[in-house]
Amino acid sequence: MTPQQIIERLKGIKDWQLTPQQWDTVGDVLDSLEAVLAEEDDIKTIHVLARLEPLERAGAARRAQARLGAGRTPIPPHQREQRNHLIERLTVDVRSPADRSRDGREDRGTPA
Repeated sequence: MTPQQIIERLKGIKDWQLTPQQWDTVGDVLDSLEAVLAEEDDIKTIHVLARLEPLERAGAARRAQARLGAGRTPIPPHQREQRNHLIERLTVDVRSPADRSRDGREDRGTPA
């Protein structure tokens, strides 16, 4: 699974409408994802992201209904911060060396 694919999955979370308990589960999954990404193990990453699938369906269904109700809320601040942190981390991983070079972040001190 590429970093860009993971980013796309994470971006969708912002539109979900879930219960507080479901948001707690999302937070647990994001914590697990943080640890698994450090291991660079695709199989573990896929397994962790699979835990979001039932919540993704529930969140999309609530979004389609276009109403909150029944204790469902948009993404809480803590989970939003976790999500944004992971997206930022993965975005850095996606950037190519040429992009970093253009920004002056690579090849410093190397004669041209």
